[in-house]
Amino acid sequence: MQVNLRANVLPMVRLTELAKGQGGIIEKIDDSLAAVQLMEMGFIVGKPVVLEHVAPLGDPIAVRIAGYVLSIRKEDAATIWVSPGR
Repeated sequence: MQVNLRANVLPMVRLTELAKGQGGIIEKIDDSLAAVQLMEMGFIVGKPVVLEHVAPLGDPIAVRIAGYVLSIRKEDAATIWVSPGR
């Protein structure tokens, strides 16, 4: 009997790759230096996040997390990995 171990693995994308209005669950944060500051703002693994708005020039972006809308730099958002569509 063969078992497909990858069947239960959810695809992950960077927060900046979500479409406007799309959400997901935070899976990990790459930047260990910024991770503490991001976690203090509410970016905690396992929490849902929704991309609300992207500025006309692409930076910053606004996301809904923990019941409020937060604006962050695209550079920082690119370090946050999410499982989209959950």
